[in-house]
Amino acid sequence: MPDFLHRRRLARMIDRTASQVSDVAVPDKGWIASVRHALGMSAEQVARRKGVSRNAVYQAERSEQDGAVSIKQMEQLAAAMGARFVYAIVPEARIEDLKYAQAMKLAHALIADESDAGTWSTDARQDWIEDKAAELLHDMPPTFWDDK
Repeated sequence: MPDFLHRRRLARMIDRTASQVSDVAVPDKGWIASVRHALGMSAEQVARRKGVSRNAVYQAERSEQDGAVSIKQMEQLAAAMGARFVYAIVPEARIEDLKYAQAMKLAHALIADESDAGTWSTDARQDWIEDKAAELLHDMPPTFWDDK
């Protein structure tokens, strides 16, 4: 499958998933403690199911709040509570919108390299920028996401 088709399919999948989870808020005490409390399980009960000490469960709850818990720990604790751990990176906008914004940023920077651009009309400059952005989106050069 051509690379651009693969990217398009990934973008659609990510956008659909992001729309489903974008308003999910992390509970104040974190997921481990919140699910445990909602189930009415003690830390000792979770610990026995996971094969660790009660203190290890409390430590994982603290680590989650500090942002230091591992994905593996989250998966294991979720399983011990009869749950499944799911994680995602949720883009701030649709993937295509993020790519378009980057292409426009690059096109605006690249017009400065056109020696005669200063003589062009406003419409001609805008057309060039839009055409260059479309070209960048189509070609996706290796430097597309590099900072200029």
